[in-house]
Amino acid sequence: MRFFYGHIFFTRGYISTMPTPKRQSKRATRSSGSKSRRRRSSIERDQIDRAFTEPVIVVQSPVFKKKDAEKLVFEIPFEVPRLSVAWYCPAIDRALPPKSGEARLLTRKEEAVLFRQYNFARMKLQSMQDRISKAKNPKDTDLDSLVHWYDISIERRDHIIECNLALVLAMAKRSWATGEYADLVAEGNVALLRAVDRFDCELGYKFSTYACRALTTAFNRFGRKQSKHKDTVPFEFDPDREPVHIRDEEIVSVEHLRAIRKVVRSEEAQLTEVEKEVLRYRFGLFSGQNPPKFTLERAGKMLGISKERVRQVQIRALCKIRQVLEDQLPLDLMVG
Repeated sequence: MRFFYGHIFFTRGYISTMPTPKRQSKRATRSSGSKSRRRRSSIERDQIDRAFTEPVIVVQSPVFKKKDAEKLVFEIPFEVPRLSVAWYCPAIDRALPPKSGEARLLTRKEEAVLFRQYNFARMKLQSMQDRISKAKNPKDTDLDSLVHWYDISIERRDHIIECNLALVLAMAKRSWATGEYADLVAEGNVALLRAVDRFDCELGYKFSTYACRALTTAFNRFGRKQSKHKDTVPFEFDPDREPVHIRDEEIVSVEHLRAIRKVVRSEEAQLTEVEKEVLRYRFGLFSGQNPPKFTLERAGKMLGISKERVRQVQIRALCKIRQVLEDQLPLDLMVG
């Protein structure tokens, strides 16, 4: 079984560059006493695969150019506490924000520590990716270093994200964008991830200032997409649209037809003469077998009014009939 990383193949836990059979036999005789590569489990190979293919964006810092950069970034700074995120529930619109002990925004100094560590780990990860991609036979130490810096970068990124989840929830709740609350939170989380990759802590302002603008942009873009989709595909009933007319009388039950005719012929719905004429031309309610059913335009010509006026009168008349039917017909018949 082989796993491919660039031009590197993992075969049964060993690393090789797939030489030709001649070169392989010659190398075997020449390096019979050399050390074999360390066997790796499938979990380790998956970790190497993720670390090697991870796209990296590095925001440089003047500290990285100093002699003891790694010590200044990781050893000297104080440790930023990591709080629990058990309170986080993106599917529920919380009436109250999380308590101060549950979630809090980082201070500017804490943000500087985490972002320097995050970008330094990303810089090392990018360096190891370049080294391994150029090497014909990468060393185990290089692969271990690749996974090491990848894990550190992911841990620091998650730490920053967890400390700003409350900001996403608050911004989603205040947003004027249309859409479900959970969908807005999901869009905000994606925008927050992008903002972490591009934030420069050396500029002197807090990450929340930068993230708020990114979140607002993401919410507005999501709202525009939702509005455009809603205009294209109307899910709700629009009274201004002409209702769909059922042409086959067999689809409508006999009970419905009798009840509708009875309401129209009686004075219970309080229909005007124009409304009765419109219903007669549009649905043939007063006719016998195979009644003629005219279009809006033809019914308007017969009555001497415009087709838009016929549509308006038809909607008003049907609303009156429906109100009477809802009071008279049993519930099971209305459902049918």
